[in-house]
Amino acid sequence: MPQDIKCDNCQKQELTQLKNELHLCRKSSESKDRKIKALDKKVFILTIIAVGIAAIFGKEALDVVVEWIESIGKFNSGVNNISATGNVPHPGTLAVFGVFAIMTRKSRKRK
Repeated sequence: MPQDIKCDNCQKQELTQLKNELHLCRKSSESKDRKIKALDKKVFILTIIAVGIAAIFGKEALDVVVEWIESIGKFNSGVNNISATGNVPHPGTLAVFGVFAIMTRKSRKRK
């Protein structure tokens, strides 16, 4: 296997140059890692804030939905109680209410 024959000075210079390049690479890698960590902290903080806001508004929305469902349930139970207790007016009384509505209506004057 043929090897390049180099002098000691050339090898030292090349070694020094490689070490400098490696040091610069590590330095840039460290600065990128610091930037990534800073961005990760920002993302974490924003995520926590978003979860908190969603929890607050989600709870309020859930409370509104629960109140709405309860009001529908109360209405349904009230309607069921009316029909179950027999307080529904007889169909004949509806005609009386109809006649009353017709009698109280104002008549139009024709020209």
